[in-house]
Amino acid sequence: MINKELLKEIIKTPSPSGREDRLIKLLVNKRKDVADQIIYDYQGSASIVYNQKSKFKVNLVAHSDEISLIVNGYNSDGSLSVSKNGGVKIQLYVGTKVRIITDEKIVNGVVGVNDKVIDNSKLNADDLFVDIGCISKEEAKKIVPLGSYIIHDTDLIDLKNNMFAGRALDDRLGVFVIQEAALKAKEMGAKCGIYATMSTGEENTGRGAYSSSEIIKPDLSVIVDVTYANDFQNASEAGEISVGNGGVLCLGSIPNRKLNDLLKTCANKLNLKVQYEVWPGRTCTDGDTIIKTNQGNPVVLFSIPIRYMHSPVEVASYADVESMIDILAEFLLNISENFSLKPYNY
Repeated sequence: MINKELLKEIIKTPSPSGREDRLIKLLVNKRKDVADQIIYDYQGSASIVYNQKSKFKVNLVAHSDEISLIVNGYNSDGSLSVSKNGGVKIQLYVGTKVRIITDEKIVNGVVGVNDKVIDNSKLNADDLFVDIGCISKEEAKKIVPLGSYIIHDTDLIDLKNNMFAGRALDDRLGVFVIQEAALKAKEMGAKCGIYATMSTGEENTGRGAYSSSEIIKPDLSVIVDVTYANDFQNASEAGEISVGNGGVLCLGSIPNRKLNDLLKTCANKLNLKVQYEVWPGRTCTDGDTIIKTNQGNPVVLFSIPIRYMHSPVEVASYADVESMIDILAEFLLNISENFSLKPYNY
């Protein structure tokens, strides 16, 4: 059974790109007594390490940041003006409750509504305004500093058929998976060095994945992110990925084919299902960044299928999450320095 209370705590904790520290502190505090080491980098990422003395290093990577808006100014009526921070879908903010993340506190607010906004078919971030109840620009400046982050005011809720929904499952759900898989593998007796890395800034720069990989210098990296499910009405992304049908292995030029095969073998051993997606080039994940570090050491991408990507109501399956934790733990038990990581038999 998965730790639903921890998952709910992770999803509730704000972590916009540039202010991931609250989420990273949460996980570090929960794992520091069982980990061998915590590694921090200059970009704010943190890696929780098990089997520190092992020379063969496996880096499990999930990005800790979520998309958000960011305060870029103040209007004369006391509302806040904003810009995008990551792959924001502007239309999904109109008329919603939000939380403004400042250094000291969280301020409640709403994204205002008027006829101009509703009738605008090409909405931009500068069309939005956030009402926090202030009546002047001067009052708003005292409460919300410039550069504060704005996230949707939604947390995790349970749905039918073992599904759940929440804000920014992308990719705090991945953070949950790698931390639980790393600890489980350690408890099961895995011998490889396990580095469960919570990277920063994936939604806008990829900075944390680069810096943490350069510090750790892993032999291989497993990227755990989310991917597009297509099992709902008028899904915009083509494919045959379903929520509840298992984790998703990526086929393409970046993921290492032998690591894909090992993950599939581990799934078969456990009688668990996996699905496949195809990204011939860039995967739009931290894998694209890490493959450019450490002499191009191999990466593999194992993704959680979700519906309604980059919305406040992303939907996933507890069954998929649990199966991916089990498969990754089995993978860590089976991988070793004797495993050939070269993609071709030269």
